[in-house]
Amino acid sequence: MDYVSVEYRIRRIGGPWSDPDTQDMHDARVKHAPKQFTSPPQAGCLGFFLPTTISPSPISLIIFSSLLSIDALHTTSFSFKMPPISDNWPDVNASLEIMEPEYANRVISMVSQLKPHHSAIESYASSLHPQRLPCRLVADHYTWGQSFLVFELLFPSNMSWIIRFGMRPMDAYFNTAAQLERKILNEVAALHLVRQRTTIPIPEIIAYHAHPSPSNPLGPDFPAFVLMTAITGMTIEDCGIAIHELSSDSAVDATEQTPDPLGGDESKRSILQRYLRDIADIHVQLSRITFDRIGSFVIDAQGVVSIGPGADFGLGPFNSAKEYFALQAEAYEKLAMAAGLDDEAEESEAADAAQLKRRFVASLWRKAMMPLVDERDDRGPFPMRHGDLHSDNILVDETGHIVGVLDWDCAGTVPWEAFAVPTFEVSGHFSDPDSGSCSSSLSEDSLMSPPPSPIRPVVHRVFNRELVAAESQDGVVHVKPASGRTLAALHDSDAGHVGAYLAYWMYSLACDYDQTGRALHRMLGSDDDIDQDFRRFADEVGAIDVIQSQEIA
Repeated sequence: MDYVSVEYRIRRIGGPWSDPDTQDMHDARVKHAPKQFTSPPQAGCLGFFLPTTISPSPISLIIFSSLLSIDALHTTSFSFKMPPISDNWPDVNASLEIMEPEYANRVISMVSQLKPHHSAIESYASSLHPQRLPCRLVADHYTWGQSFLVFELLFPSNMSWIIRFGMRPMDAYFNTAAQLERKILNEVAALHLVRQRTTIPIPEIIAYHAHPSPSNPLGPDFPAFVLMTAITGMTIEDCGIAIHELSSDSAVDATEQTPDPLGGDESKRSILQRYLRDIADIHVQLSRITFDRIGSFVIDAQGVVSIGPGADFGLGPFNSAKEYFALQAEAYEKLAMAAGLDDEAEESEAADAAQLKRRFVASLWRKAMMPLVDERDDRGPFPMRHGDLHSDNILVDETGHIVGVLDWDCAGTVPWEAFAVPTFEVSGHFSDPDSGSCSSSLSEDSLMSPPPSPIRPVVHRVFNRELVAAESQDGVVHVKPASGRTLAALHDSDAGHVGAYLAYWMYSLACDYDQTGRALHRMLGSDDDIDQDFRRFADEVGAIDVIQSQEIA
């Protein structure tokens, strides 16, 4: 079984982390809104698990000494009374009941393994607190993802830390010790870079241990873990803004059925504008962090960050954008086959046709993407991308100002074409010019000049304007690719649309025909309709009989 089929099967398991709109789903999504906020309080913070070592590694000491002063913790200490963060996590029993037994047992066995060590975990966390305050591990309300089991550590000062423990492998391919170590070190290194070279608000690592070892004070068989502070905030949805609707097809439809992402409240417009402005600022700041290769991050004992293999499956690093995109195209082709296997519950002929359609879409992505790679940028340098940036990983205050960006384990360097769209929520599919003007909730008069043809969702153009403004600020240092393209131009380009936006949906929807396939077909500008080109593809790969049998049926 190859890495793509393994990953596709994992995404289909179900459970509290199986969000189809999330590219990497192993982290808990936790946020917390203070009481003075008008939106309903929710949970808020993101944390790692650290290998607890009596003698921390040099890099652990570097991070620890730089982060854990009392002054440093003031930004994450809670100055108001609020309930535990874990109060807003999903119900444990309900979440376990919807999982397949083998995966539910994986969680339950990990909880049982840790139960005798709760007091030791609490003592260790208290020893790292600048005032040595005692803490309590909230044992009865935990959460989990694909890779980690997550607990809250609650201090009497109304401050919470989060600890995530690496769970045992799901099988011989996924969540192995080597993979967990790469993910932990990648996020540690990414946060180290971001803290050193940007003003992006992020959680603070207290300590980490990337693999089981004899030096672990909780025992040589204790799992890898990371310990991290909390960030207080809410999501943009908690502010009453349906951000996902802004990038949907309906956002370019002027019919009366068009949903209003602002809920009819014009006062929310300034909140949304501030949110988009902050994302643009984050995008510009990350563009300044570049390396000469493509891959995930590794960090040495002196705190020096370099590029290593991808955190998920250890592929790379890559020396060129073409090499990266060629492998990505191959991955989509394997994903199409793996997703087709999942269609086996259907009639055999129908399953064969469904798989063939996915393979066709994978071929469209390769055909669309490879000519769009700019030769001038093929050899880098390559910018740093968050890799899983969406509203569940972004915390804001009541004004829409971003106060925390979470979940950096998918971070890495990518080609500029893949960097072009920071989150699918600020872009969208093209629509035909005659499909109508854009949603009245974000009027062109108030936000934008008249749109070009073909039409993109209003949020795409509004965000592009924020990128232009962010790049033109006085005194801001800009890092442009060798091609000289601006970030706004990249975001608005066909290369960015295919290499970043449609690449996201290729993965999330497993090379689906009706949405991603049609979008790619439109990009390629074929004179024939998509069904005709699909028949031609089937004939080329010797599978025209699959279509004919479906037509007879």
